[in-house]
Amino acid sequence: MSVYTPVTRQQLERFFSTYSLGKVIDFEGIKDGIENTNYFVTTTRGHFVLTLFESLTAKDLPSFMELMTYLDKNAIPCPRPLSGLQTNPLRVLNGKPAALFKRLTGSAVDSPSIAHCRQIGLHLAGLHRSTQDYVFPVNNRRGLDWCQRVFADIGPSLCPADRALIGDELRVQRHYRTDRLPRGVIHADLFTDNVLFADGQLSGLLDFYSACTDTLLLDIAITANDWCCDSGTVNPEKFMALLSAYESLRPLDALEKQRWPLMLRAAALRFWLSRLLHRLQPRPGEITQQKDPLVFRHILEQHRRQTPAIPPRPAVGPSCSRPGAGNRRRTDSGDSEYGTDCTASS
Repeated sequence: MSVYTPVTRQQLERFFSTYSLGKVIDFEGIKDGIENTNYFVTTTRGHFVLTLFESLTAKDLPSFMELMTYLDKNAIPCPRPLSGLQTNPLRVLNGKPAALFKRLTGSAVDSPSIAHCRQIGLHLAGLHRSTQDYVFPVNNRRGLDWCQRVFADIGPSLCPADRALIGDELRVQRHYRTDRLPRGVIHADLFTDNVLFADGQLSGLLDFYSACTDTLLLDIAITANDWCCDSGTVNPEKFMALLSAYESLRPLDALEKQRWPLMLRAAALRFWLSRLLHRLQPRPGEITQQKDPLVFRHILEQHRRQTPAIPPRPAVGPSCSRPGAGNRRRTDSGDSEYGTDCTASS
């Protein structure tokens, strides 16, 4: 979530005229996230989130709208697209596909507790179970082949230490097949900023636009790497809490447990590369957010040194990049600015 496509009040009022949701009182851009343009909108009849899609096309989007509608009907707390005065929830606003959602209650947590990790483990297992028979015709667009392409693209801008680490991890991951692991619908981006809590209870899962059909274990690893690492440092107790809660609803099979350490590494590599790409090739926008790539480099290094195990007992370098001169710009976000010299990430 960011603001790449500005929207005027007049455009918003015309947009809302196709709904029975009252008059627009106020609106503001949302700076969190990096993929789409998002606004909070308040009307005389409630609070809403407006999303303008920057990468997904009108042809891509119906599958995601149908998935969120299905999840909402099956008691998964996620935004349901609003159709308004027509059956199709998709519109066009300022030249971009757009959709409107009721704003869910709650807020994201910056530093998840062990109790938060348990809750996200339970809800992730609930998501996987509720969609076990759901056919979602979207494959993972950011799998290992994507990682290889990004590395080929940005590799010349990285220091030798980064190139060596990424190249070695890609070689390791290429040796292992994942087609025998259980598959299904995965969120693929269930970071803390995509989950809401109200009064200590999970109240919403957000941003399903990276959702795809892939190995369920990858979804757990992506989630755990964010929720169970404190400022990039692995917290074994949090890993144990998340995995134990997940397995109380959906026990992992023997192959999943065997592949868990490798999947944690694959998930860390994917997000290290995506953050490097965004840092080196930023998209222009009115409000944008950049996240620190070094966090996931540090996580990957820890996973390569350790072998986290599955409950009940969890077992649980320098970096640089050189953005081009034309890519340097102000970022209005709460994140700290990080240097691009080879520096330790801890």
